[in-house]
Amino acid sequence: MKEISLATAGNGKFSRFRPRSGISGVINNLILVILALAVVLPLLLPWFFVFKTRLEFSYSPWSLPAQIQWNNFQEAWKAIHIGQGLMNTFWVCLGAIVCTVPAAGMAGYIFARYRSKVTEVIFYAVLVGYFVPVHMVLIPLYQLNVKLGIIDTLPGLFLPMTAFGIPFWTIIYRSFFRGLPGELAEAARIDGAGHAGIFFRVMLPLANPATILAVLLVFIGSWSDYLLSLVLLNSPRNFTMQLRVAQFLNQYGTDNMPRYAAAAVISAAPTLLLYIIGHRWIIRGTLAGALKG
Repeated sequence: MKEISLATAGNGKFSRFRPRSGISGVINNLILVILALAVVLPLLLPWFFVFKTRLEFSYSPWSLPAQIQWNNFQEAWKAIHIGQGLMNTFWVCLGAIVCTVPAAGMAGYIFARYRSKVTEVIFYAVLVGYFVPVHMVLIPLYQLNVKLGIIDTLPGLFLPMTAFGIPFWTIIYRSFFRGLPGELAEAARIDGAGHAGIFFRVMLPLANPATILAVLLVFIGSWSDYLLSLVLLNSPRNFTMQLRVAQFLNQYGTDNMPRYAAAAVISAAPTLLLYIIGHRWIIRGTLAGALKG
């Protein structure tokens, strides 16, 4: 096996390394395949059941259907009013994006460009919120929503999502803005731009990769939320998609698995389509944030 020589930038000396042995490479690839299957199989599993009748599922759940049953989607849609669940979930996602992304962007810019002892202390205070698990504050959060009168409402759901999302995206924006050259802000200031003009006209457009990444991931995270929805929503008219799918299973049990699989496919379809459309932006934003951080 050939050896590869690399010149180190520090002292000009040459260091040598050997490519990993075949056994090590096989083990690494096997681990990656297992991790990939752990992610992909739950997405593929409903498709084994969704086109079958209840009788076919009972006798041969893993075989191909004798005839594709599209009516499973229609019956699942009507059984738990999926249309209303889609609209509720859409408004929750929209509210989470509107409340999270602008606030995190402005906070990240301030913490990156206006550094002082005060801003550093405030930044680390915000950073503490990132390490607070949701499970720890469920009861205080419920009590707070009751006192504010927003329990069992959609704002009462997406506002806590915003509170948990702002610390993380503030870190991302701060890292991104710190990587941008300060000369751009100085040039805009010389041209007469104020603090708001520098941010909205110069810096924020340059942070488009981070903004698009934030919008996509906040939408996907809000759409997939189950725990907060379960705790903070009580009325079926306000149920999000995840609660409605769980409601289907509670009402009909596992005897109607094909329709339940159809409801799960409908629930997952928006996030899957969004990821397929925006995965390039997600990768670009992640790489840009990593390189600039």
